[in-house]
Amino acid sequence: MDPQDPRDRALYVKGAMGGGDAAGRGGGPGREANLADLFERLVTEWRQETRFLSSITEMAISPPYQKIIGLGPAVLPFLFQQLRERPDHWFWALKAITREDPVPEESRGNLSQMTEAWLHWAQSQGYAA
Repeated sequence: MDPQDPRDRALYVKGAMGGGDAAGRGGGPGREANLADLFERLVTEWRQETRFLSSITEMAISPPYQKIIGLGPAVLPFLFQQLRERPDHWFWALKAITREDPVPEESRGNLSQMTEAWLHWAQSQGYAA
């Protein structure tokens, strides 16, 4: 989250006024809605910025993707929902946030198998399936 970005600033102020942190975590009933809105905006920006890239590394180091990682564990339910509804290269973010990697070596590079491994992990950790 960039407090200098007017779009992020509005959420920063809302989070601060509600007693939460800059990412909108904590502090009131609007927290999840603010975080969900921010997450969706960052996903949209990420997809727009990376739509012509073939390098997963370049996709993962894009600013919106890094901002998603910076939101931390609070965005895991949103990432798992993205994997269920529209599988994409969220694995770098998931590994960075969870410090886990449930993908077997033989599944690396296979989007559907990697997605399946992460969704199985999510379910085993108590995230909605």
